[in-house]
Amino acid sequence: MTYGKTHKIKKRFRMRPTVVVLLGFSAIILCGTFLLALPVSNMDGNWLNFTDALFTSTSAVCVTGLVVRPTAVAFSTFGQVILLLLIQTGGLGFMTITTLIFIMIGKRITLKSRIMLQEALGQDRMKGIVKLIRNIAIMTAVIEASGAVFLMPFFCIRNGAIGIWQALFTSISAFCNAGFDILGTAQTPYASLTAYNGNAGVLLIVSMLIILGGLGFTVIHDIIENKFRFGKYKLHTKIVLIVTVTLLVSGTLFFLCSEYNSAAFDGLNGGRKLLNSIFQSVTARTAGFNAVEQTAMSKPGKIFTCTLMFIGASPCGTGGGIKTTTFAIIVLMAISGLRSKDEIIIGKRTIKTSTGYRAVSIATLAALLILISTLIISATDGSSTSENILFDVISAFGTVGLSTGICPTLSAFAKIILALIMFVGRLGPFSFGTIFVKHDKDTIKYPSANIMIG
Repeated sequence: MTYGKTHKIKKRFRMRPTVVVLLGFSAIILCGTFLLALPVSNMDGNWLNFTDALFTSTSAVCVTGLVVRPTAVAFSTFGQVILLLLIQTGGLGFMTITTLIFIMIGKRITLKSRIMLQEALGQDRMKGIVKLIRNIAIMTAVIEASGAVFLMPFFCIRNGAIGIWQALFTSISAFCNAGFDILGTAQTPYASLTAYNGNAGVLLIVSMLIILGGLGFTVIHDIIENKFRFGKYKLHTKIVLIVTVTLLVSGTLFFLCSEYNSAAFDGLNGGRKLLNSIFQSVTARTAGFNAVEQTAMSKPGKIFTCTLMFIGASPCGTGGGIKTTTFAIIVLMAISGLRSKDEIIIGKRTIKTSTGYRAVSIATLAALLILISTLIISATDGSSTSENILFDVISAFGTVGLSTGICPTLSAFAKIILALIMFVGRLGPFSFGTIFVKHDKDTIKYPSANIMIG
């Protein structure tokens, strides 16, 4: 390889923030794979095979929740602690964790690190970025600790002293939108929260943790800083809150109607059906806990769940998907197109055209990734239906964790494909794509052309 080619490759892969995050997540996943494969991490005292260890580690770091082995039954206390550390690291993000470590050991945060943090957190300015990291750490600790305290009485009454550990694990997993749980038993290894589908306390507490994690740290910070006065919030915060509430309300109403007489809600009274409709609407937005069996849901319910999983949570949060703001921009672009407008206007503000292009790129790349992955897995693994494969692929991309139960039966190749989808979903399809695409700095203006569409 000539020097010129080597220099070009080095220049293209020079440590951009996205590359640093990619390498950081990759290193954490590999470390997690080794630790989860150790005999001490497994209940049976044997080494866990590489594919299952890699899949589980990726699912934890990418805060997805898809599993090939029941967490409570298959992993020892040591293994569960490793999983929880991986979930916390994945939820906060590699750059945030690294910065917190530097702050604790008294190391100076360099300008390069601040620039990386600015991009990783989606901030429009560098000033106050380190303070924001500290606030994120405080917010996370307070919310997760509060969630654990509120959940303890419910879990301890049912399961005894082990309920303390279950409450802490569930709280962190819920806030990080991970969906991992240690509530299974030998009889029901993949139980998740099905045993609590009539417990309003547990489902509403977990729902609140999921919502807070999915809103994004910057949104929570904006809400607290402006003392809950909606008019003073940033436009980003307003869009996130409006879309989130809209999706939660519409999701609740849809599931209440579509599942009211379905097998999923069989045996539940009217109040519990409403409760589980609320929870399904929340958890489908990248959390992955399930209070009812997903395979028992009606076809419209599954389709709408896939829609919510695809949209996902909000930027700078712990969830995945194309994000609520991306969905909002695409809808606004469609409305502007119908009105023959060249600009996207919201709240007496004009959205940059480049932002619209980016939103369309994210949604398009995500849809292509899901389609291609579903086709590959369907063609190479005949143990599952295409419908179930599509559901789990969307769940993997959205880092949700809801499943039709096919993951344990998939081939090693299919598991690796799903792990890659989780990784791209957590990093973001647009961010992942920019690593391999050359940035065009060409300022030449070309003549316009008309193309018939629609």
